[in-house]
Amino acid sequence: MSKPDGTTAERSVFLDYPYDFIAFVPLKAARRRHWAVFYGGTVMVMIFWLITPLQSAILGSGPVDIRRQVVVSAPKVIRPASEQIGIVDQSILNEGYAITWLNQQLPPYTTANYTLLPFVVDSDLTRAASTNWTGSTTKYWTELDCWPATFTPRGPGYDFLDGRGCNATELVPYNGEATPHDPYKMQYYGYHPSDWADYWLSQTCSKAAAHQFLAIWARKKEKMDVSAVFCEASYFKQQVNATVSSVAQIPIEGSIVPTGPREVLLPTEFNSSSFEHLLGAGVSVVEMQVKREYPFGHLLEQHPQIKRFGLRWPSSPLVGFAVGLQSVTTLDVFEDDQILGQAFTKTHRLMFSLGLRRVLTNASSETATMGFLDFERHGIVVSRLYSAIVESLLVVVGIFTILLWWHGMRAPSRLAMDPASLGSLISICQNSSKLLDKFAGKGCLTDENLREAFQDKRFQLVCGCQTRFKETIIKVVDIREEFCESQRISIPDSDIGLSQGHYSPIKPLALRKEVGAMVILTMTTAIAALVYLKLEEQRVGGESLLREPIFLQILENYIPTMFATLLEPFWVLVNRLLCIIQPFKDLWNGQRSANSSINARYTSVPPQLVIWRAAKSGHLVLVAICLLALLSNLLAVGLGGLFNEKPATINTTCEVQQTMRPSFNNDSVMSIDSQLSFARSIAYESPFYIVMNNISQGTTLPPWVNKDYFFQPFTSVPGQEAEAEELTVRTRGFGVRPSCFVADTIRSIGTGPVLNYTYTRNGEPVPSCPTTFQENDLTLNRSFTGEPTGHGTAEVVRSFHRRGSRTPCEVPLVLSWSRTPSITKVDGEIETWHVVCEPIFTTSLFDVTVDRQGYVLRADHASEPSATLDDPLTTNNTDVISTYLNYILGDGMPVRWHNDSLSREFMNYLLKIHPDNANNILDPLEKPDPLALLPSIESIYRQLWAIMLHLNPQFFNTFTEPVRISGTCRKTDIRIFMDSSALVISISVLALNVAVAVVLYGFTITHFLPRMPTTIGSVLAYMAPSRAVREYDGPDSLKGATFSFGRYVGDDGRAH
Repeated sequence: MSKPDGTTAERSVFLDYPYDFIAFVPLKAARRRHWAVFYGGTVMVMIFWLITPLQSAILGSGPVDIRRQVVVSAPKVIRPASEQIGIVDQSILNEGYAITWLNQQLPPYTTANYTLLPFVVDSDLTRAASTNWTGSTTKYWTELDCWPATFTPRGPGYDFLDGRGCNATELVPYNGEATPHDPYKMQYYGYHPSDWADYWLSQTCSKAAAHQFLAIWARKKEKMDVSAVFCEASYFKQQVNATVSSVAQIPIEGSIVPTGPREVLLPTEFNSSSFEHLLGAGVSVVEMQVKREYPFGHLLEQHPQIKRFGLRWPSSPLVGFAVGLQSVTTLDVFEDDQILGQAFTKTHRLMFSLGLRRVLTNASSETATMGFLDFERHGIVVSRLYSAIVESLLVVVGIFTILLWWHGMRAPSRLAMDPASLGSLISICQNSSKLLDKFAGKGCLTDENLREAFQDKRFQLVCGCQTRFKETIIKVVDIREEFCESQRISIPDSDIGLSQGHYSPIKPLALRKEVGAMVILTMTTAIAALVYLKLEEQRVGGESLLREPIFLQILENYIPTMFATLLEPFWVLVNRLLCIIQPFKDLWNGQRSANSSINARYTSVPPQLVIWRAAKSGHLVLVAICLLALLSNLLAVGLGGLFNEKPATINTTCEVQQTMRPSFNNDSVMSIDSQLSFARSIAYESPFYIVMNNISQGTTLPPWVNKDYFFQPFTSVPGQEAEAEELTVRTRGFGVRPSCFVADTIRSIGTGPVLNYTYTRNGEPVPSCPTTFQENDLTLNRSFTGEPTGHGTAEVVRSFHRRGSRTPCEVPLVLSWSRTPSITKVDGEIETWHVVCEPIFTTSLFDVTVDRQGYVLRADHASEPSATLDDPLTTNNTDVISTYLNYILGDGMPVRWHNDSLSREFMNYLLKIHPDNANNILDPLEKPDPLALLPSIESIYRQLWAIMLHLNPQFFNTFTEPVRISGTCRKTDIRIFMDSSALVISISVLALNVAVAVVLYGFTITHFLPRMPTTIGSVLAYMAPSRAVREYDGPDSLKGATFSFGRYVGDDGRAH
């Protein structure tokens, strides 16, 4: 209307944009070429429907990889080769044994193929599993060149030729007569001579073969089958950049980047002769001159680990590694020269990695270089996809905002005030008498009829500066009149609706009761759904989720935010409708002041921001709706933060099966094979190595064993293997109560003391058992070569009655510690402290939790302990197992006086390293405290007894068919959890929504208008006949007057 020629009614007083669905506004504005409205509407649509829901999807929680440059130093160097001779000893083989057979982890900075010179990072960052160090270091490794040996028979043996001038003569691949139980024989022959080796290559080979070894495999059944390879070792080093984990310093696979050339590791750097001597002989070069703790001072025996393959005893220590590291099920595979060479190559590489770490020493000065610290931080992560979308949308919003400002500045306007209230509209139109006359009497028309009545009218806004009386008026021009005047045609006045006094009130969709009921139902359902999901989360431990990150973000962020975002436009729409209707509603109620009716300015600001004006006017329902529109943003925040991912432990019922019956197999326990297995002719030391590495290295105990019991194994049912990380099943545990006590402390002269002891059971002496115990090997001044002098100590670990008859008399175990001031004095005084153990079998049901491999994580008693099973032979069998353990603990081993504090057998070494034992039991100058030793003795004995059962499953009977039982499968999964604070916020806001909606739709909605007053023409049709239009003179006028709105028929006969 501000244009010079004005505009039509449709584009002026009846110009309207959709108030119910804002998405249509830009479309209609574009068609009408109302660019300012187009820009503003588009910005609103983008903010409501795109930016708001997407903004919560931009941020998520997750891990972030961070790299920081740090100082890296090398605290270790290789000690001189001359100092390595005594260090390269059996401890290397023992460590390899634990890695091969006991599942011990490799040392730091070490893999099975190479080792790195240790380096550390100068950082105060807490070490975590996700933290890695990258630095410059030196890589050390060995390479072996293996080729088949050429061999020809010579007498009972063979000559083995390497084709390079080395000839190993008259070697017997398999000596003796073969049996079905041990048809295989494997040997490893090194180059260097040793009294501990059966053969060495230097006897017939030159120094050119100094780094060679010969590996032989033989199988003797109907005929002799032989396979043999020669291998030559080379040692290398190289400068590299390597990455290791900060916790265990394990090299990260694929992280090694060479920074220098490969170099040969010189003999002056690494004593390869001592190392290869250890591999060939099983002992160090100086073994005869150096005393060591018992486990490191004798040959490592691996035959108990490999005899199940049918391998004939004896064999060199490296044979056990070659078999164990290959994970074979039969030794026939070694008939292939290539596989045989690979097995010993793998063994050689592992031993070198362990051996080189053994010769490291602290550096006198650390070399500092620059490296990197890679770590993972959990925090807020920005989704690049969503952030890019939002950034693009914000750019568009910015551009459209500038265009809106530009069009607003250029558009013509003759308005003297903001038509934001009925009063301001009256002020604009009250001087336009013709306009008011045209609208008079049309208040009851529908919107369609009203528009039809003015379809031929044009309207022009004339500001006060253009009129004689300085008044703003709206001119009305009848297009038909102009046309007819030019054509000299007369037309009658329109009488549309002159007598229409009754009408059907318009009912906006958003204010209809059925829509309100749907909204209330939706929000109530949302509350119920949230409560249900929370209860389900508590019941099942979190909701399962999809694995794709994009789906997780949609579920956790986009959907909750979209729900809140859809709710906000609805309440904004209701708010807008109430802002439009509220003045008319007050006038309809009658007797309202100007401030709360015609002067109420509810359309000049966004609807939700009229809350303060509504509060001052006392429109409480409108205040509540404004509050809901504003709280929709809080609901978006609450729902957006409602779902979070956390690791959760999931428990499910599953079936497992057992094949081992909880009873002992008497034939197996009592068999000759069992007796021979624990005879001292072949050292049975596996239980000791297991306990030793568990105590000293923290190596995990074998499957189905904890520190006190061996548990009846179970496995998943075939075809039903679950992804469970843990299994909890009620099963039986088998153990022993050592029942140790401190016996007499005895002083004797020259010979071992006599301990008076009677073995009783159930209060009665065990028949045929002796009542005394004496160790004859404690006699002083025996004529042995190299007999020590001075203060001496001697330790005894013996069965109470040694006859090898497996009677109950052999069940008690006697431990003693003797001291003498002079080992060589014939009549010297000996003081001996005794401990006696009377092992008693015990069994119980346990709720045992194991991992997938059967390693015991927890074991809780589920029944009272019992000393027997449902088998009358239980006690006999368990007594025999105890005697077997007593045999390998000390029976048959000589007792020697010594003047040092080194152990002479496994039991005292285990006591020495046991964490609960602070008593120096082997020092000849200190007296032992047997009472303080009791807990350690009992702990070690219980553990050894349980491990004996684990290593000998043949001691148990088996079910003819696997027995199925139920258990609990447990795994850690990432689940969705509901944040309690966000849940409270969301439910509170939704509950408030429901309460306000009930009040709004149930009690306050009244439909009384024939059309919505959303256009100037619609409002003028309501006000034109009113006396207030003529008398109103601005907001300060008619202060004492009240206003009402309704229908009547005037003197003119028209409906008003």
